[in-house]
Amino acid sequence: MLKVSQVAKLLNCSASTVYQLIETGRLGHHRCPGVRVSDQQIQDYLESTKRGPRERVTSRRRPAQSTLKHIKLPV
Repeated sequence: MLKVSQVAKLLNCSASTVYQLIETGRLGHHRCPGVRVSDQQIQDYLESTKRGPRERVTSRRRPAQSTLKHIKLPV
């Protein structure tokens, strides 16, 4: 069981970020005098943040239209 400061060092983040992950339910924890996180809970969190290979997304944007239609420029 690791302390919050140890988890922060392991995840390369601040202790406040670890507390935020705990508060939002993304990182499991135990309260036994103080907050403790098990190795399995860290592994579960890391697994939940894992991404697969990115697929290339082709954008189908419309051409930009002028938003200043009310202004008439002299020719």
